[in-house]
Amino acid sequence: MTVPAVRYFYEALATGDTPLVDLALDVGWEAVPALRTGPGPDGWKASIEHLRSVFADLTVTIESVVVDGDVVAVRSLNRARHVGELLGVAGTGRAIEFRASDFHRLENGRIVQTWHLEDYFGIAGQLGLTFSL
Repeated sequence: MTVPAVRYFYEALATGDTPLVDLALDVGWEAVPALRTGPGPDGWKASIEHLRSVFADLTVTIESVVVDGDVVAVRSLNRARHVGELLGVAGTGRAIEFRASDFHRLENGRIVQTWHLEDYFGIAGQLGLTFSL
């Protein structure tokens, strides 16, 4: 990946090295949808800590990157072991995998806005949740 800020964004998630967040994100960074852990870089740091407590052995594999002007699109595959409460389900110890897509807008070498889409339905199924329509 050739965009350092974007590389740091995923490296922080994959390793738990949250100081990398300060190299990736602008102080006014906006997540869409908004993070439950709060706004800005501190919200992303808190999300990383939470996710790493829910998902042991978390790996993040970047499958594709597309750069178009000031926007970087990233498709990732995430694998982990479910060890903490998620979607109302206590840790199961199950291996799970899920894909995510992010669209990052950059200014002056930092990410100022991220649109995030994640396969929550796929995660729920792997955790044993069922749905009826």
